[in-house]
Amino acid sequence: MKITKLFFMAALALTFAACSNDDNDIQSPVEQPAKAEGITITTTLAPKTNGATNRAVSEGTNEIVVEWAVNEHIAILYTKDATPYAADATITAVDGSGAATITFTVEAGTPDNTACTLVYPLSAAKDDHTGVKDAATLLADQDGTLSANLDVRVGAGTIQTTTPGLTVTTDPAAQFSIFKFTIQNISAAAKSATEFKVSDGSGNVITTVTPTDASGELYVALPVMAAGTYWFNATINSNPYIAKATVGTATTAGNYYQSTVKMATIGDVILSDGKFAARSSTGTKVAMIAYLGSETGEAAPCNHGLALALSDENSGNTCKWSTSKTKVHTYNTTNSNNFTSESGLQYNDATHNSDTYPAFKAAIANNSTAAPTGCSAWFLASGYQWNKMINACKNVLGTKNNYQDLRNGFNGISGASNLQSACYWSSTEYNDKRAWDLNFINGNWSDDKKDDAYTCRVRACLAF
Repeated sequence: MKITKLFFMAALALTFAACSNDDNDIQSPVEQPAKAEGITITTTLAPKTNGATNRAVSEGTNEIVVEWAVNEHIAILYTKDATPYAADATITAVDGSGAATITFTVEAGTPDNTACTLVYPLSAAKDDHTGVKDAATLLADQDGTLSANLDVRVGAGTIQTTTPGLTVTTDPAAQFSIFKFTIQNISAAAKSATEFKVSDGSGNVITTVTPTDASGELYVALPVMAAGTYWFNATINSNPYIAKATVGTATTAGNYYQSTVKMATIGDVILSDGKFAARSSTGTKVAMIAYLGSETGEAAPCNHGLALALSDENSGNTCKWSTSKTKVHTYNTTNSNNFTSESGLQYNDATHNSDTYPAFKAAIANNSTAAPTGCSAWFLASGYQWNKMINACKNVLGTKNNYQDLRNGFNGISGASNLQSACYWSSTEYNDKRAWDLNFINGNWSDDKKDDAYTCRVRACLAF
């Protein structure tokens, strides 16, 4: 990056007088000082791994091979006179050991022994030359393919300008791990996901990948992941899918990991150990996934979705909403198609787990079936949550494209029974005397008395 000398011509002011030749003298241009030439440095970087290759990032046997490649670019970040600069270092050669020769130019006048940061690739450096872009920015544009952009590296060194050179004090080290995810439990024709998200246990998205092919194999760069549960959400042919995995030991930057991701979708089941499974699978099934999505605006939100128990509570018997005309929650007297955001999980407490609130008590107990690992406790879904589940199941669990798809959606799950053509309580109040219930005969909502002879069925819900 040689800096060309620049010359400037002075503006010429020509004045003419009618009678004097002396006034016609032309002044010589004022000579401008030439800008000093930059200092060009050529040095060698140690190999990323052993053995050179003609690809910067490629897949070997149970490993990712990462090597420097000719014509790749590395940012050399440094400061001169309190101003940050970035030199564009070009890899001009890679020898048989994998060591790279780089050439770059720093500003003239850069002091000898100036500290610098090496950032690979060049695009990973901040635009203001002050450091490395944050992880979220670096991971934002992944497409699922194996490329050099997944291998972000940062090192440190000292620039010598008296005798031009670069002393690398810290070899550029990988900032991320590279994962190869193999997607399962979906048909080969449906593997073209429009997006693939990786989230932590709290539902915070770590990265989103937009795949470019339908192979079902995705290469994804991820920062160091602490031990814990991680979630995977995908949209495939406009349908939502979900999976989760447990990381037993924290991952290491620069390592290569392979993982099979078994996706589940609406209508699949949650087993007693908290794993997702196909509805036809073996294992102890306890709930059916009825909604996938994040509802974080509620008092007791769900981070990933909702599921319904496989049978009615209270041994299938109906019960009252409560035994008193007492205002318990915030009233919702709006149209039932426009319930405000509310989670019934917030009412899973000692107050509601009592004989005063039979519907809540029945839902919390769920016929003595324990809630699966990694899920919330059982609770009575709100009207808002019932509507979420009905809308999610439309035309997915059946062909009616209405409330009946949820009502009849338990067919084919061993040990499960469909919702009955009857009314089911929600946790949402209409006023101090009445609460909302959903009639699965016609899909209509009604506000009915809490404490008289009117009773409804109960089906418990889970958040996960």
